[in-house]
Amino acid sequence: MAQLTQQAHTWYVSGEMVLETVSQLLEQSKALTLQADTQLDLSKVTDVDTSAVSLILEFQRRAKKESVRLGLLAVPEDLTSLIQLYGVDTFIFSN
Repeated sequence: MAQLTQQAHTWYVSGEMVLETVSQLLEQSKALTLQADTQLDLSKVTDVDTSAVSLILEFQRRAKKESVRLGLLAVPEDLTSLIQLYGVDTFIFSN
């Protein structure tokens, strides 16, 4: 099971960020607030696939729409590789 929670200015993802769970995580994100300099902590992510990249991009789009920054913390190496493979590293890591 994947879960997205918030404490202060940090969103915490735990579990898998894979095709079967990203819609659940996206739905959970609707209840969370983006505040100035919100961080997305991925330290408890256990597995990723390409849909994790799409989910992060969606979070980034929301942050941009709400005029806030969304940074990433503890990005797993396999997710970093996927982000680089798809050529969105400049966009994702510049925020």
